[in-house]
Amino acid sequence: MNMNNKIYANVTASNLRTTTGALQSGAEQGDGFRRYRLAAVCLGLLGLVLLGVAAFLCIKYRTERDQVLDRYTGLHEDLLANYSSCEKQKVQLETNYSSLVKERDQLSSLRSMLEAKVTQLEKQFQEFNCRIFQSATEDTWNMSRKYCREKGGDLVMIKSKEKQTVLNEMRLNGWIGLSDESVEGKWTWVDTTTANQTFWDEGQPDNWGSVDEDCAVFHSKDDDPPLTWHDHKCSSKHLAICEKSAFQ
Repeated sequence: MNMNNKIYANVTASNLRTTTGALQSGAEQGDGFRRYRLAAVCLGLLGLVLLGVAAFLCIKYRTERDQVLDRYTGLHEDLLANYSSCEKQKVQLETNYSSLVKERDQLSSLRSMLEAKVTQLEKQFQEFNCRIFQSATEDTWNMSRKYCREKGGDLVMIKSKEKQTVLNEMRLNGWIGLSDESVEGKWTWVDTTTANQTFWDEGQPDNWGSVDEDCAVFHSKDDDPPLTWHDHKCSSKHLAICEKSAFQ
């Protein structure tokens, strides 16, 4: 091989290596570019995803914030309404309490008056040497008298204005021990004595309805002197006004 052929061979080999290296370098650059572009696309997509997530979280936060604010506003309004209602109830309770205190004081005063009145009446009945009591249920005149006798007494006899007045002040209503069953028109007490002093109400006794009303009933009223006696059928039912000795 001559010198020219050697030089040509060297140049050809050198060019081939250069071309191959250039091709390899270009391929590597192309691969790197594609990787960079893929990375850029991925980063862009990731950015979009993050932006979407951020937007979603922002919207969710605002929605939840608005809901919390709405609940807070509702609770605040409810609390204000409840507070106002409690204040009104407090005022009403204070008013009711004041009314109850006044009523209690009035009842206490009334109780004291009644106790004093009872004491006075007891003293008055001690002067009559008797105690007055009344049945709890209504019955006929005969059964009412039986009740009184079983309790150690009898139906009450009223032979003075003083006793009539005291019984009326006690606001009693019921059978008394007076009848004209034995002789029509002759009113006698249960001890068989004749009723000389009487306290018949106006128009009484009247045998109303043309029936025998042979037994006397006491109806308390505001009269002075109190005229409280009425004649009734002995079979009608009333409470019994009983009396017995103060020493029994």
